[in-house]
Parts: sequence; structure tokens; C-alpha cells
Amino acid sequence: MNHDPSNTTSEKRHHIRRRSYYPSTIRIILGHFASLSIFLIRQLFRSNNLPFLLTFLWHTYYARRLLRLPRTYLERYFAQGRRDPPPVVAIDVLKRLGGINFSLGLLSLLALIRFRDMTTQKVTLLVLSVANGTQAWNDVINWRSGRWNWNNLTEIGGSDGIIALMNIIAYGISVIRSGSLL
Repeated sequence: MNHDPSNTTSEKRHHIRRRSYYPSTIRIILGHFASLSIFLIRQLFRSNNLPFLLTFLWHTYYARRLLRLPRTYLERYFAQGRRDPPPVVAIDVLKRLGGINFSLGLLSLLALIRFRDMTTQKVTLLVLSVANGTQAWNDVINWRSGRWNWNNLTEIGGSDGIIALMNIIAYGISVIRSGSLL
């Protein structure tokens, strides 16, 4: 084949691929951000990291609300006695509940960071499922009794129910992977 580099006919230019569009800097940054996000999502779903992370975030948020603002919490969610100030015992109980939620958040953080053994992760998921499930169940019972209003059931009880369901699903997947209940 006879190839002459000095030949610059239009026929040769036709084979040179020229880009008519160059991506902007924002598109490049967004592409890198999308790649990083996909990588992080794959890492979260690779093991039980996502349930542990979301459980940690929920319990620390809820514990902060209960420990810092128990009086506001009672005023927002308690259905009876809106005119009367909340009893001191109720505030103390909410602070204690905040401490329990803080310890559940710490347990999920430890499971996220340190517990790599599948047996330990399954036990942790089971404990978190039971804790969140009972909190959601108690919110339903308290709403039905008329002591707590609808906002408590939808905001707090619904969140506890979603976290419990997510932990139960993660526990079930871990049981299937390992072939044993514990």
C-alpha cells in the first residue's frame, strides 16, 4: 500500500476523527462524582454496611433529639395534657431512652467499623432488628391508646419500622449467605 504523509487531500481528512464537542469542566467533575458515588454504593451493598450506616445515623439523630430537647419532644408528640407542663418523670424517661438509642447507634457504628466476622454481624443485625421493631410496635400501641399523636407514629414509629425492616432483610440475606441462623 502506498502511503504518502504529505498528501492532505480531503479524502485523508475524512478518516481523521475530530471531536465536535468537548465536555465542560462541570461535566467532568459531575462524571467523577458519579463514578465515586457508584463505587461507594457498591461498597455499601457489598456487605451489611448500608444497614449499619443507616441504623447508626437514625439512632444518633434520635438520641440527640431525646437527650437535648425532651421537653420539646413531649410537646410535639404527646396528645394529652398540652396545656399542662410535661411531668419531670417523663422528661427523665425520655433522656434514658435517648441513652439507649445512643448505645444502639454505637453498636451499629462498631458493627460498621470493626465487626467483619459474619456471625458477629448477624447477631448485631438481629439485636438491632428486635430493638427497632419493638420501638415501632410500642409507637403503634401508644398511638392506638391515644397517648401519642399521629405525628409520633408517622415520623418516629415509621422510621423505626423502616430501619427494623431493613435490618431484618440484611439479616435474612446474611443467613442465606452463611447457611446458619447465628
